[in-house]
Amino acid sequence: MIKGIQAGYIDERERLAVLANSIAYFSNAKKPKFKKVFDRAKEERLLEEAYADGNAQNKQTVNEKRVELYGKLAAAFGERS
Repeated sequence: MIKGIQAGYIDERERLAVLANSIAYFSNAKKPKFKKVFDRAKEERLLEEAYADGNAQNKQTVNEKRVELYGKLAAAFGERS
């Protein structure tokens, strides 16, 4: 339980660091662009893609890439039995 509370503190510090970075960007940039800090359309598109139904072909492509990567790792580090 204490570990969860401490993880929450870490999350809060991360949010504060992102906020500080955003404030610094807007304070120092000659022509600040809000989309560099937060692009709502992109975030919504990524959310829809993550929860899209019937996206089996895309999942298959991701799985194929993952299997290929695992094969490369096994070849690089030697397969262990």
